[in-house]
Amino acid sequence: MQPHDDGATPDLDLVEYVVVAVPELSSTVGVAAALRELVESARIRILDLVGVVVGPDGRATAVEPEQLPGLAELGDVQGEVGGLLSEDDLALASSALAPGTSALIVVVEDRWAQLLAGAAREVGGRIVGGERIPRYRLEQADRARGGAA
Repeated sequence: MQPHDDGATPDLDLVEYVVVAVPELSSTVGVAAALRELVESARIRILDLVGVVVGPDGRATAVEPEQLPGLAELGDVQGEVGGLLSEDDLALASSALAPGTSALIVVVEDRWAQLLAGAAREVGGRIVGGERIPRYRLEQADRARGGAA
């Protein structure tokens, strides 16, 4: 990945990490293409990216992006990769993965939310958190409302 060239410091209220589980790291070509599109459309900026392989014993091993042929699509994408995720971060993020699986752990700046963050700051507020709602909870809520998830 190429260093970002817009000179902007990431908005620290808009940084999150996403764990994308995949059967194996060699199957990340489509994920790389999606990340590329998100970066090029200015919806996100990639701040860090690491592959993780969870062995049969449950131990996670980090794999740098340049060692993953499936991420070649990101070779010339603007972004800075490295230094944000610690070994503890990787262990925590990998704890949700089943043995024998893999994932990409991506730290991104959610640029799509810049307008919202700016509006909040203008009135003395700020974005202070967020969380992904697990799919099963949404499916349960939909069934409770009588929908078909």
